[in-house]
Amino acid sequence: MTADEEFEKLNKEMFERYLKINPTIATTFGLHDPYDKLLPDGSSKRVFENLRLFKGWCNKIKEKIKFDALTDEHKIDWKLIEHLYELEKFFVMEHRLFETNPDTFDEIGTVLFIMITRSYAPLEKRVECIILRLEKLPDFLEQFRTRFEKSRAVRLWTEIAIERCEGVPALLWFIVNATKRRIPAKLHEKLEQTVKKLSQPISQQLEWLKSLLPKTKTEWALGKEKFDKLLKIRKLGMTADEIYSLGVKYLREMKEEQAKIAKKISPGKSVEEVMKEIEKEAPKTFEEALKATREQMDASRKFIIENDLATVYEEDKLLVNETPNFMAPIIPFAALLMPAKFDKTQEGNYVVTRPSDIKNLGNHLNYPTIKNTAVHEGFPGHFLQGACSNRSSFVRVLTFGPEAVEFGIETIEGWAHYCEQMMMEHGFHGELKTRFVMLNDGIWRAVRIIVDVKLSRGEMSFDEAVEMLMKEARMSKEGAVAEVRRYTQTPAYPLSYLIGKHLILKLRDDVKRKMGKKYSEKFFHDTITHNGHLPIALLREVFEQKIA
Repeated sequence: MTADEEFEKLNKEMFERYLKINPTIATTFGLHDPYDKLLPDGSSKRVFENLRLFKGWCNKIKEKIKFDALTDEHKIDWKLIEHLYELEKFFVMEHRLFETNPDTFDEIGTVLFIMITRSYAPLEKRVECIILRLEKLPDFLEQFRTRFEKSRAVRLWTEIAIERCEGVPALLWFIVNATKRRIPAKLHEKLEQTVKKLSQPISQQLEWLKSLLPKTKTEWALGKEKFDKLLKIRKLGMTADEIYSLGVKYLREMKEEQAKIAKKISPGKSVEEVMKEIEKEAPKTFEEALKATREQMDASRKFIIENDLATVYEEDKLLVNETPNFMAPIIPFAALLMPAKFDKTQEGNYVVTRPSDIKNLGNHLNYPTIKNTAVHEGFPGHFLQGACSNRSSFVRVLTFGPEAVEFGIETIEGWAHYCEQMMMEHGFHGELKTRFVMLNDGIWRAVRIIVDVKLSRGEMSFDEAVEMLMKEARMSKEGAVAEVRRYTQTPAYPLSYLIGKHLILKLRDDVKRKMGKKYSEKFFHDTITHNGHLPIALLREVFEQKIA
């Protein structure tokens, strides 16, 4: 057996062990039997099992395989496994969110949403598996509560957990109502009875969360030392101070540019007034808005093919549809439903929710925004990258974990953000109003950098972060509070959007310089989209291999 064959065999073995520990992750990957019927262990045991698995994985490949005997692709996979272990170790041993955040319904809610919205099997079969999972929920919750017997939860996160727990019955009844008359009556009755039986366990979980409040701690910031260590592990190539300075620089430059464009669009009017003007440039009906969204998705796909900017597989399809009635309550605006790694066909669905008041159509579905969204969400943004990445090594789907660990986010959100500028450079959308909308989103992401660094290092209060988002990104107070709540739990995640774009642009310049006349946009873009959601440091190594 060659080194590459031995490596693949070992990876397959460890991957299967990972799925047994994390059956909800298996569902996310598109692997369903027997995983869809199972829930993981809810206690801290699973957290440390995952950590030991990655450590053992690293040790085994070092013991059994010679690195230099592997192909270039497998060398990258080797380094990715080591990178995943280092990040997992940081989040488990130092961040320790698993014993300070008492919210367990994010993982459960996500997997139930996937099971009800992805058509990977007949609805009847999916509902049967949902019932089996819901029957295991009481035991899972009981196990989860043991995480906090010797640790103190964060007050803010406990309050969020209480709100989410209070909303769980609505999610479960949403599933009941969504399947009514769509599955056999006997099966639907069983689902309904299962949900009714969960009333007491969920109430018990809610009371337990409320009992935690008097014992919670108010401090949630990661702190300067740990935040700097996290950035170092992620190998972004910049210190926290450098990232912060870049955020300040981008914010200043984009605000200045947006103000200049506003003057060109409507001389004498403020940025806010120009934004309101753009929001008025919207379709008159929702049906027209849906049609315009579909047309722009198709136009961006066609533009990429005609200009040879990236590989687009004919069999990959992105549908654009109105959000089904049963999903509308949990998708207020729009959502991209991505295909899974192991789906037989790479078919996505971009769903758009009909607003309750047609007068609000322009807030999210004005023409410039629709055009920019097509690039960001569809082609060559998230959908194209996701569908192509799903063709890469199965090791590379492990770029996120059950404990809210994200590994290559700078090349996911950073890629979609980069695509907006790249498509403008090539002439897909050079209009002033579309550029204005792009800058509006860019300003928000620059603010994210500043807030993320300061908030995570304990140098900015929650209220100061909310105020900055309201002032600089023009967010509502409700929206800003929701944003900052999430930022407190995900240090170094919010900054990844604009930093990712920045790093990809820098990488493009470096690749162009090294390749000279041999460089092509298609080569650059295909290398990114076909290598999984790799961290930027490993993506650089892939380019070095290919150029060599």
